[in-house]
Amino acid sequence: MYEQITQLGPKRRLAMILRTIRSITRGPRPVTFPALTAANLPAMRGRVEILRDRRGIPHIYADHESDLFAALGYLQGADRFAVLDILRHLGSGRMTELIGNFAMPKGSDLFPGRRVADMDLFVRALDFEAQSEREYEQLDGDTRECLDAFAAGMNAALRSMRGVYPADHLLLGPLRPWKPSDALLSARTCALTVALAPLETELIFDAVRGAVGDQVARQFYPEAPWENAPRSYVPTPGPEPEPPIHMGGTGSNNWAVNGARAAANAPVFAADPHVPFLPAPTFWYHAHLECPSYRIQGGLMLGCPIFGYGHNGYLAWGVTTAYRDAWDLARIHRIAGKPQRYRTAAGEGEIRLHQESHTVRFGRDVPLQWESCEHGIIYPGWKHHDGVDLALRYTPSDAGAFVRGYRQLAAAKSVDEHQAALAEINNGPFDFNHLYAHKDGHIAWEPYGRLPRRSKDGLFVRDADDPDAQWQGFLPFSENPKLINPERGYVCSANSYTDPAQNNKLHSATHPEPRYRQDRIEAFLASRTDHSVDTFAAQQRDIGCDYAIPVRDAILELLGDLSGPPEPTAAAYLALRGWDGVFSADSSAASVYALLLRDLVARCFIPLLGPQTGKQLLNSRRAIPRLHRLLRNTTDPLRQSVEAAAKMTLAKLVRAAFEATVNGLVARFGPSGADWAWGKVHRLRVGTVLAEIPGLARYFAAIDAPFVGDGYTVSPSIAIPAGGGLRSFAGATSRFICDLAKPDEGWFAHTTGPSGDIATTYYKEISAGWLNFEYFRSALWKPADVPDVTERLVIEAGA
Repeated sequence: MYEQITQLGPKRRLAMILRTIRSITRGPRPVTFPALTAANLPAMRGRVEILRDRRGIPHIYADHESDLFAALGYLQGADRFAVLDILRHLGSGRMTELIGNFAMPKGSDLFPGRRVADMDLFVRALDFEAQSEREYEQLDGDTRECLDAFAAGMNAALRSMRGVYPADHLLLGPLRPWKPSDALLSARTCALTVALAPLETELIFDAVRGAVGDQVARQFYPEAPWENAPRSYVPTPGPEPEPPIHMGGTGSNNWAVNGARAAANAPVFAADPHVPFLPAPTFWYHAHLECPSYRIQGGLMLGCPIFGYGHNGYLAWGVTTAYRDAWDLARIHRIAGKPQRYRTAAGEGEIRLHQESHTVRFGRDVPLQWESCEHGIIYPGWKHHDGVDLALRYTPSDAGAFVRGYRQLAAAKSVDEHQAALAEINNGPFDFNHLYAHKDGHIAWEPYGRLPRRSKDGLFVRDADDPDAQWQGFLPFSENPKLINPERGYVCSANSYTDPAQNNKLHSATHPEPRYRQDRIEAFLASRTDHSVDTFAAQQRDIGCDYAIPVRDAILELLGDLSGPPEPTAAAYLALRGWDGVFSADSSAASVYALLLRDLVARCFIPLLGPQTGKQLLNSRRAIPRLHRLLRNTTDPLRQSVEAAAKMTLAKLVRAAFEATVNGLVARFGPSGADWAWGKVHRLRVGTVLAEIPGLARYFAAIDAPFVGDGYTVSPSIAIPAGGGLRSFAGATSRFICDLAKPDEGWFAHTTGPSGDIATTYYKEISAGWLNFEYFRSALWKPADVPDVTERLVIEAGA
């Protein structure tokens, strides 16, 4: 158990409440809390200079790399320790210690009726915390020194708060110091949230097979590698396991053109990673660091001091989710009379039992229990729908190698050095489409993340004694898919098939998202040879969609002509008929279209799949694209199955969904079509955890406004139902563009500043600019050149 725990007793919490009230009444100021002073920071090895500009961006200069990390740790601890604390508790499977063991609402899209201990059990069995501690002990000296310094800085910030922490801590339990290995743990936790979407795809795919059998499942998933199916299922309705956290998929975009397609004859690079908006501050921490080994600027990951996107004067890079198939599900057949033994391809394997007592805030300790074997973890209740135990295997990783590789990437000046860093990063916990561009003209897509060698695919559940269920090691990074300097002059990734000829190494055709964003971006890149920061910024603002117009036309065909009375049905029909496919804030047609599809997908798929499997599919990112195909293709065989289960034609289903959509809009927003604008139906709130408490949003929210885009526009919004409308849950929380003709500068936008403390302007100073698609310039400046400096601290060597 952890030592030096700080209990937040009544006096501390009262002091925190009083500080919060003072912050609200006095208003934010451009200062760091606790104060940015030499006395507060940990001891430094050499000279350090720290500046913060009016946006809160830290510019840190140090004689020693470890001092960069010490100063960075202090600022991250000051700016966002509550979010980092939640993250490491999630990754260690200790959330009950921090918030208790309450039950989530049964209707929750993210946490479907689970207790906090269920989430803890799922993660605890993955052993992230112990793995991170072991890897920290095995780190090379320089990387370990940097993580030591980062932790020292984080803990110095906590000590300097003197027990009066920012407001978000009011909802949390005791504080404990940050350990150096917590940076590796944080990386693993973030990677898990990315990896959950492919896992859900596999669980839902198998649930559909069990609910309706392979004949109909093939209609749902015609692109799946059915030639590899281990056997056809006799439909066996029954519960299918679900992970306790539904992240779905949040996507991202990045792209680059070479000099032949750029106005300045040098590559131009863009990235806009999509992550959840909650809680603020924004996921990526913008910082600029300089030491003798490198100069670098960009977005640092939560709790793990590596730059997921950025530039260093030579290269610019960024990442999107690769939807790597990092999971396998295996049916475990226990041997009669030997319940802790099971059948394997080699004969027999051992099943080990694990038990822990789990600390719970506000309650008694609870026991956690699970089993494990060579084929993965056997969670309690995780059974195939025919009653056979299921084991879940997750690709192993080395988070220490991940951090070490990113330190190498920061210092890379050549393409060869960059690729050597990627080979090290490839051993880490993430699977990302890594795109990059070099100022000398090189552009490339080189995804990373260990890829298991399988004799077939990893989509299908297989028996543990099936030879095709075994892994034969992992591909070396040199065998990963890649596109280097393609003749077409551009590279792009948007969570789909980046290169159809190679993507089967990453996943099956069922795992990634549809090519909606990918196709639209590629068409834009191919359309001109004068790309620049301005053209890239325009594309990052894109809220139009090519895919929606054919879907809309199919809906209109099925509806028939509804342009006459009665109102407001006619108004909704005419708006939809005249829609240009743009999800702008003033578009009522966008609201009709989006809500109609949400209603229709349930009418089509739940009668066929049943309530449980149907809801699982609807909670995923697969349901709506499958409905698009069903509507567009009049010969789609799934139509007949849907109509038979629903006992009505598709046209009647569409009309019923349309009528329900119009009635819902009238009831919630009023009878006039002008009241149904997308910006009224579809909103965004970005705020700290306290912004979710009724009445407090105006104090703790950085953004509470109408929002544009949908789940598949280039500028996206992945939304969830809320209050009769839709609330954006995830999107492009940061945007970055770098013209390699000027490799020392970049253009940025963020949903919030780096701090989550409402007492400082570094929280929401830049939020309105992001909402309005405005960018600011930030460069690898020398200290004297940094504009709009609000704070400056110089620590001399030995001070």
